[in-house]
Amino acid sequence: MTTFNPFSKSLDDLEVEDLIALKTINEGWYIEYKQQLTTGEAIAKSLSALANTYGGWLFYGIKEESKHNSVAGEFAGIKKEKIDGALQAIRNAAAQHLNPTCHFDIKVLYGPSSLLDLDSDSAIICVVVPESREAPHIHRSGRIYRRVADSSDPVPEADRHMIEKLFSRSEKKSEYYKKWHDKDPEFSKGESDLAFLRIMIEPNIWSAPRPQFTPTTDLIRRTLNPVTKRRCHIPFDTVYTRAGGFVARQCKNNDPGKLGLTWDVGNDLSGDVLIPLHTIDGKIDTIRNYLYGYQHLDSYLDALRSKNYETAHVIDFNYLIHILMSIIETQQTLHTLANWPTGFSVKFKLLNVWRTTPFVDLEYIIDHFKINGIPLCMTNYITTPRGTAPDSFIEIGGDASSTIENLAAQTVFALSWIAHAFGIPAYEMTMDRELINKDGKSVYHYFADAGNRAIARTFE
Repeated sequence: MTTFNPFSKSLDDLEVEDLIALKTINEGWYIEYKQQLTTGEAIAKSLSALANTYGGWLFYGIKEESKHNSVAGEFAGIKKEKIDGALQAIRNAAAQHLNPTCHFDIKVLYGPSSLLDLDSDSAIICVVVPESREAPHIHRSGRIYRRVADSSDPVPEADRHMIEKLFSRSEKKSEYYKKWHDKDPEFSKGESDLAFLRIMIEPNIWSAPRPQFTPTTDLIRRTLNPVTKRRCHIPFDTVYTRAGGFVARQCKNNDPGKLGLTWDVGNDLSGDVLIPLHTIDGKIDTIRNYLYGYQHLDSYLDALRSKNYETAHVIDFNYLIHILMSIIETQQTLHTLANWPTGFSVKFKLLNVWRTTPFVDLEYIIDHFKINGIPLCMTNYITTPRGTAPDSFIEIGGDASSTIENLAAQTVFALSWIAHAFGIPAYEMTMDRELINKDGKSVYHYFADAGNRAIARTFE
């Protein structure tokens, strides 16, 4: 989706003097200037009109030059002491006067600015409203508003055909995400018995305005297989183009003819990552031989025996924490190179997991299994979070240059959704203060320790 952006940067990077560009941009399809905030009804009218049409920018604290020349004229701003109340008024207007509430992002740009003649005690409120995937947004008055090219104010939509198109837009977006969710990879006969984790990555799920960016094969290769390793690095040594994007694969030390670790990257930086999960199928002694070297393996096997397992199809989840961290950091790096906000949205899908049980080399989790029973997957695939609509994705925030602690927190947050879907009590661990205080570790450190033991086994 093409989105209008009057600036050469994202909202997150916008600075007050960048607003000088509005001196040449008229109100219309994508822009609305307001000198002051008025009623909640009026605010909701402006928000819904942009969301129902093509999306755009709403500015409070800017007066248009004239009715005949509706570019930004005076940057009077909103007084600083009124900013908190103004932000609350905008959020309340959307929540109380629109059904459904539309998505929007806000940034406050404070003075002083001699270029804009903006005082030090004033600020401009910038509101970005993407073209909505859930249109139409109906105003509390019962009207559906939209913007028109030559009008400074929203107008009510009365054309039945246009209203039907708005409903159709929402249906098409829902269909798009459902088709993406349902489009699993094709497996060979041998691969259909192997478990995989699929990660769907949406870099801009609400289509907020962002600077144009065109990735190249060289950029994708250098980012997914960098010479200088990042904090947690998984190399994709083979990168080639496809229609609309790129395919990166991990072929080194693997059979390139088999379906291995793969990252499909779109030109819009959307992604579809396929991760083979380590699995072993057999009797208890066979599982012991395969998983030899883990600290809590005997306790896990005792739990299997106590629950009358003679054979089991076990998935080794211990590698996953490092893989997830690498994917999160790599996606954030791509966003940084594009000069985009580094947050993105994800959804997970476990494939070929019928009748499998998980193994995590952590005492807390194995004790949980002993008390409550060992999880056994009863379906061939699991989607988490459930559903296929845009609002069913989870948001991964943060910054590619942030601390390792922030990256770890993002990784545990992502892992907890996968774990919960498979009966692994990762979320319960984050809530257990006694566990965290015992060794002074975070939940991430516990999972990272298990992951380190998994990696150490591969080099024995």
